[in-house]
Amino acid sequence: MTPDRPSLETLINDPTVSYPLKAVLLVWWSRDPLDAANDAAALASVMGDRATALLEQRHGA
Repeated sequence: MTPDRPSLETLINDPTVSYPLKAVLLVWWSRDPLDAANDAAALASVMGDRATALLEQRHGA
């Protein structure tokens, strides 16, 4: 674990971490880590694109 990245335990016990993220962490923890990392990257990409599209709609960009 690198010093700038929190551990699973830290994230699960942090009251500022959202319940949905905690749920995904707990379910995905037992998965193959490479598969989980690839799925997380795909999810981040799709949600990032959605956030960008919504911001552009709201601000007329």
